[in-house]
Parts: sequence; structure tokens; C-alpha cells
Amino acid sequence: MKKYFLFLFTITIGLISFSQSTEYIDISTKGIFSRSEMVLYNDDVNYNDLEYFYIGKNNDNWHWVKYTNANEIIVTLNDNSGDFREICTKQGNDSLICQKYDAFAKEYNFKSNQTIFEIWISKVNDIY
Repeated sequence: MKKYFLFLFTITIGLISFSQSTEYIDISTKGIFSRSEMVLYNDDVNYNDLEYFYIGKNNDNWHWVKYTNANEIIVTLNDNSGDFREICTKQGNDSLICQKYDAFAKEYNFKSNQTIFEIWISKVNDIY
């Protein structure tokens, strides 16, 4: 994995969950400008806001979320048939793990086994 991850202009979200709720990330490509949209939410009834973040077509940014005390992270990819995205995860001091995923109407579950769980999701069809 290249070192420029540290220099990406990304939106950093520190979601703190004391009850170890399930976290959800919905990703899709929107509109004629092909911008990538990320929606964050969880199953905690006291957390009542959806959060929306966008990445434009003409940049090299990734969606990135850093969780504290998350239990399960469910990522839903809603792109077109034949599309793919790269998803990288890191738990605590473990190594970064990256894999290419089918992005057409798929759901992927990630389990956190450490206090800190980080996830990066590329723009559609954008592998580094």
C-alpha cells in the first residue's frame, strides 16, 4: 500500500460508541458528475443524525472512517453492475489490509476486535 494515505484530503469522523452498537456505511456513486457518496449511521436510537459525505469525480480521495469501540461495521456498496471498490481496514496497531470488492448491490460485514477500527473505501473502479 502506498504511503500517500497519510496525505489524502479525507473527511475524518471519530464515532464513539460506548454501547458497541452496529455501525453502517452506505456507499454509492451519484449523479451525472459521478461523485461518490458515503452515508454513516448506526443502530443506537440515541444517535439520530445521518451523516453524508461526498468525494468528487476529479480527485484522488478515499472515504475514511475511524471508529472507537465499534463492534460490527456493515458496509453496503450500491454501484452499477461490474463496478468494484477497494476497501482497506486497520485494527489497532495491526497492518493495513486491502482487498478489491464487488460494488454492485453488495453488503460486507467487518468485525472489530480492538478499540480502534479504521476503514478506507476507494472511489468506484479506482484501485491504487
